[in-house]
Amino acid sequence: MKRKLTFRKSNLIAKIFALIFPSIILTGCPAMYGAPHASYSASGSVTDEAGKRLKGIQVSVGGHYYTDSLGQEQIHFSDSTLTNLQGEYHIDLTYDHLMEMIVVAEDIDGEKGGGEYQSDTLVIKDFKYKGGSTWYLGRADVKGVNFRLKKK
Repeated sequence: MKRKLTFRKSNLIAKIFALIFPSIILTGCPAMYGAPHASYSASGSVTDEAGKRLKGIQVSVGGHYYTDSLGQEQIHFSDSTLTNLQGEYHIDLTYDHLMEMIVVAEDIDGEKGGGEYQSDTLVIKDFKYKGGSTWYLGRADVKGVNFRLKKK
């Protein structure tokens, strides 16, 4: 008689866990599942050596380097934009955890835009995240990423 009672108690406990456990997993731990990411923005201006603001310069943001099939180091870009009439740009992107933000300014229209300029690269390593103490689901706004391009 004791064995049947023990069996019934353990069977009842197993049924309770079967009902409660999935709901705990699905509602109690949403941050555990899915891909961690953060929102980033970079903004600034592009000028020539004399301080003249340059329009139409392509500014790209990447998160890491990789080696291509020819053995050359390349940057994996997440997004890019062109500078406006005042030589300013702003890029918003969502990315997994960035250890560094690689920002590249490149003259893509050559003489057509008022002269040919050399490309320049800046690497930003310090982020201050908003919305939490860590990067997970936070936001990092990097302002004042300014370029001064030299003529070719």
